[in-house]
Amino acid sequence: MQGVRAVVTGSGGGMGGAIALRLAQEGADIALNDRVAGATDRWQEQIAPLGGDVFAVTTNVTRRSGAEEFINAALDRWGRIDVLVNVVGGVRGPVVNPVWEISEEDFEFSWGINMRATFHCTQLVLPAMMERKAGKIVNIASNSWAGEPMHAHYSAAKAAVVSFTRSCAIQLGPYNINVNAVAPGGTQTNEHNTGDWDAPTFETMYETGGTLGRFNTGEDIANAVLYLASEESRNVSGQLLTVAAGANPRL
Repeated sequence: MQGVRAVVTGSGGGMGGAIALRLAQEGADIALNDRVAGATDRWQEQIAPLGGDVFAVTTNVTRRSGAEEFINAALDRWGRIDVLVNVVGGVRGPVVNPVWEISEEDFEFSWGINMRATFHCTQLVLPAMMERKAGKIVNIASNSWAGEPMHAHYSAAKAAVVSFTRSCAIQLGPYNINVNAVAPGGTQTNEHNTGDWDAPTFETMYETGGTLGRFNTGEDIANAVLYLASEESRNVSGQLLTVAAGANPRL
């Protein structure tokens, strides 16, 4: 990844930050992003000594103006973007949330945070990638995309990410742009070990760690993204790589 310019949305969190760090460890220059001021500091401090360029933009990329601010900052600084990793996503509401109890606010939040940033940032990097006929886009979906009992709104939004990925891959193949997605299963990060996401809650939500009997770490997801962002996956596009310790989608 030496000399590769990569932008990673949502990289103030445990998963996005681990992805940014892993790409930087292989030589990539990194643009970090989070909507919360200071959230990317810990990752920038780890990346800076590696020798590549790293900077952060605090903005909400689920909004068009925020996505433009982030992508334009990278283009102004580097002149090009080689890799876009769309990490921003999430769910709001109770851990056990049957479809008849999902509020309109939680539904709208889930669709907004899981699709808007992915759409905006993808659309904004495409003109330069298409002109150069080169680029890699990796979207973070979820192993629940095929249906999860207590998160119908989140599952549906992540299914949309999968469909969006495949549609983009078909359209962008002639421009030599690879578009793929990673579908994490239950992934433990620092955020998942505190407050409402303590270990017992996490294990209740994800009843099993898959056939391998363990949950993901952020590094497990980062390694999958590294493969899809590198030239080693040059002939891989429109694919969904599941990282879930052997657990398969429910459908």
